[in-house]
Amino acid sequence: MRQGRTGLSMVIASALAAGSALAGVPTTTTTVTTLTTTTVTSSTTSTTLQPACTDEVSFDSANCRLDELAADVVAADLGGIGTKLGNALNKADSNVNLGNEQCDAGDAKTAKKRLKKAIRRMIQYGHRLRSLKARKTIPEEVRTPLVDQGAAIQQDLEALRDSVICPPASPSGAFVS
Repeated sequence: MRQGRTGLSMVIASALAAGSALAGVPTTTTTVTTLTTTTVTSSTTSTTLQPACTDEVSFDSANCRLDELAADVVAADLGGIGTKLGNALNKADSNVNLGNEQCDAGDAKTAKKRLKKAIRRMIQYGHRLRSLKARKTIPEEVRTPLVDQGAAIQQDLEALRDSVICPPASPSGAFVS
């Protein structure tokens, strides 16, 4: 309603200004501001917690557990060692993802090679945490759970490498039964 009156008053003011300009009378210009009402709406977003990772021998479980371990390393704030540990975990995760893609494509040999590379990265991760520098700089109560988690993931990756069965590849891309 207010906006309609303001629009009308502006039309009248412009008409008066136009009429007085023709008569040679000095005009005064007034600026009318319109108040607009803003409505504030609130929205609620719900976040669902991701289910905890399962301790099973599968590509999905390995990816999930590697992501959790990487988050734990970042949360522990380990400094320079943490960066190197994070890099090893990221490369292991990347190799597990590539191995999963190769397995989906029907290439079991390359999938096993990728898992072997991921296992090597987990060995590297364990060596870094058991090094003299890590033992001197990282408190035992922080370091031990990280070592144990990495060792468990490494064992599951080894079991996955030994038992991986990929669907056969077909020329059309569909699985043959």
